Amino acid sequence: MTDKEFDLGMEQIRRQEKEGLRRIYEEYGVYIYKTILSVVRNPQDAEDLTSDFFLRLWQKAGQYRSGAGHKAYLASIAHNMAIDFLRAHGRLSFTLDDDEQSFDTPDTVRTDETVESGISFDEAIASLPEAEGEIVNMHIGLELTFREIAQSLRLPLGTVTWRYRSALEKLRKTVKGGTVV
Repeated sequence: MTDKEFDLGMEQIRRQEKEGLRRIYEEYGVYIYKTILSVVRNPQDAEDLTSDFFLRLWQKAGQYRSGAGHKAYLASIAHNMAIDFLRAHGRLSFTLDDDEQSFDTPDTVRTDETVESGISFDEAIASLPEAEGEIVNMHIGLELTFREIAQSLRLPLGTVTWRYRSALEKLRKTVKGGTVV
């Protein structure tokens, strides 16, 4: 869905036309679910929050401003809802990076090419620290750019790329011969 098509869908929602919400849901329902699941790590909670997400989108459509990239906008709302859910249920923990300013540009080797036979993408992601796994999932699984991820997570771009590179290095060390060591 292009930004223009999304804007049209949001305009339909503002006019209380369900067709706009239906089109956005059909295009992004799975994307929103995966975004939320990457944070809450519970399929039932992710399903419930996905439903809540689209109710919120319907109710808050008047606050949407086009031009900032709708995919990052959707991911940001979904991520924030998931974080709020974890806070409300006492399941949120934070970790600080040792050095958020020093990073190398991530290489172009795709994690799914590194993670070969015998281990699934989800298993590989689950072997990473939560903050890194979320970024890898958003970049590879959801196909967001690093800039979109940084906007969505409200993190500096350098932190996002550093965590991504760190995750790739951990996956290379962890995955040997198709098994998690």
